[in-house]
Amino acid sequence: MDEAQVSLRERTRRAVRGEIAEAAMGLFLEKGFDSTTVEEIAQAAGISRRSYFRYFTGKDEALAGALEAIGRAIAEELAQRPAGEAPWACLRHAFAPLLARAEADPRAAALARLMLERPDLQRGKEASWQEGIAQALAHRLPQGTTEPAFVSRALAGAAICCLHSAQDQWLRPGEDRPLSALLDTAMDAVHPLRPGERRAKPAE
Repeated sequence: MDEAQVSLRERTRRAVRGEIAEAAMGLFLEKGFDSTTVEEIAQAAGISRRSYFRYFTGKDEALAGALEAIGRAIAEELAQRPAGEAPWACLRHAFAPLLARAEADPRAAALARLMLERPDLQRGKEASWQEGIAQALAHRLPQGTTEPAFVSRALAGAAICCLHSAQDQWLRPGEDRPLSALLDTAMDAVHPLRPGERRAKPAE
């Protein structure tokens, strides 16, 4: 089998995994992680239970796959930011589509709570997100930056921590500020953005 065929097979496999993970995420948010069965995920994805286990070993792995896809989307958004934009501003703006979806989807809070309840998945998500985001960020660092791979990982990790802090506050009883505003507060505490670096917040 030549390289092109292998590549096509891998792309197909990734696409199917993505569809299963998306179906799983929808059920987890609708019914809860513990109440969702593999059979239900397979049915929602339009495959057999046996086929499900060709792609995932269980529910945890399907959820991890869905979270990895979110991390890849953030990295892709970061890579498309305008040339010359400061790295910290790039990171803030790369989160914008995720925040917009979270503020529009009533199930987003359930996902955030699910992550808090499953620290093993949270750690896995952090690791996969940090690596992908750091790779997209590295070429945006100022020319001459010492140890750019290390610096980009540090910046990505700091931004992800800010997002988690904002999500934790967002879930607290009585908190009525949008997640985007809370992330602005968290990231400004680390490194304030200049007025010209800010993007208009989504309508509340």
